[in-house]
Amino acid sequence: MKKNLFLFSSALMIAMLLAACGTAATVEEDTEPVEAPAEDTTASKDESVEESTEDTTTSEDESVEEAAGTLIQSDEQNYELHVLDGYELTAEEPNKDSLYVSDNSAVFMRIETFSPEDIDFASATESMKQTLKAVNPDTEAVEASNFDGANFKQSAAFEVPSTEGSVTGIVYENDKLIVRLTIFDDNTVNATEDFISMGKTIQSVE
Repeated sequence: MKKNLFLFSSALMIAMLLAACGTAATVEEDTEPVEAPAEDTTASKDESVEESTEDTTTSEDESVEEAAGTLIQSDEQNYELHVLDGYELTAEEPNKDSLYVSDNSAVFMRIETFSPEDIDFASATESMKQTLKAVNPDTEAVEASNFDGANFKQSAAFEVPSTEGSVTGIVYENDKLIVRLTIFDDNTVNATEDFISMGKTIQSVE
């Protein structure tokens, strides 16, 4: 009898121990912390870097465009401008400069600058029309479509055909100057766009 009680007691203790171990394991499993999936920030970082790079590149490109050419000051007039490679600036006569193609001096832009106190915009424009009429008396000057004067106070641009190509007359007013440009181009050279680009960079040095 005692032997049976001892065996029963031993079995009961073993069962209780097993039950206790099972509960502890369940509690431990239930309380194990669950890690949230890590947020993938690689894409957003790459996008930010790409946007920053694009912005920087755009700014650098704009700066290069604005500074294209060599800054040169006129010997006879109070202005400076950026001159592209392949072009040269020289004094033509008092108060008139000539910016010409290095290997073809017949293709050039005459540059005249005035103080607003010396001439008004309307008078400068009328004088330009008369110059174009003298170049080609048989043809009325028409408005030039290749000059954008949005950055100037006032501007006007006209052109007439010539024997060699075309003659373009431009008048504009910036902060300190009224500028008059006369471009004599040849169909074999087609330098008008370059002349306009350089002419728009003229600034007073006073």
